[in-house]
Amino acid sequence: MQILLVEDDTRLAESFSEALSAQRYAVDVARDGESAGDRLLTLSYDLVLMDVALPKLDGIQLCQRLRRDGVLIPVLMLTARDTSTDKVLGLDSGAG
Repeated sequence: MQILLVEDDTRLAESFSEALSAQRYAVDVARDGESAGDRLLTLSYDLVLMDVALPKLDGIQLCQRLRRDGVLIPVLMLTARDTSTDKVLGLDSGAG
C-alpha cells in the first residue's frame, strides 16, 4: 500500500513514516498542502494521511480541491483540534 503522509512537523513526519514503514507500508512525505496536491495529481497513492494545519494550503482546502478535481483517494486527517465544528469541516471536505 502506497501512503502519502502530509505533515509539516519534521519529527512527527519521521515518527509516522518510521512506524508505517515498519508495518511494510510504502510512505512518501509532503511538507505542505501545495506539494501534496501536486503529488496527488501526478502519482498513485492508496491513502492520504494529512495534518489539518499545513503551510501554503491547509488540509481542509486540499481535501476540498482533491474532491472537486475528482480525486477519490481515501483521506484521513490528523489534528489536535477537537471541536465539533472542526470535525464537521473535515468530514464535509471529503475526509473520512
